[in-house]
Amino acid sequence: MKKIINIETDKLFTNITSQIRDFAKKWGKSGLINIFSTHTTCAVWLTEDEILHHADVRFFLDKLVPRWKEPEGDQKNIKYLHDLISLREGTPPEERINGHSHIRSLFFNSSETVPVLDGELMLGEWKNIFIIELDPIRKRQIICTFIGE
Repeated sequence: MKKIINIETDKLFTNITSQIRDFAKKWGKSGLINIFSTHTTCAVWLTEDEILHHADVRFFLDKLVPRWKEPEGDQKNIKYLHDLISLREGTPPEERINGHSHIRSLFFNSSETVPVLDGELMLGEWKNIFIIELDPIRKRQIICTFIGE
């Protein structure tokens, strides 16, 4: 079975656990569910739904991969190379400036797999399923695939 979630993201963390839980209940079987983001700057992550933890993740990303880099090197490059649109072959001039989002994606997964027992997600007490939006505001598609025992 396959289900698709179409969502417009407006923040870094979007909890989709309830939607995935509903899909699993309707499926009613045991096996695995794979939750996959079809986008390079939108990830799927299993983590705690706690606001201060989310803030810590945001601070970590902002420190390690800021939206705007400090000047560096002999050329004083203040952009990510990905953002030099005029140098990228076949890239339309109106392309988003989102090099930082692509680098941030290194810290997350494109998909996560969760065990399911008789239609119930086996997440544990604190784990939730999140969409991690690294380049808001965007329309995103998440594919959920159920694999039976």
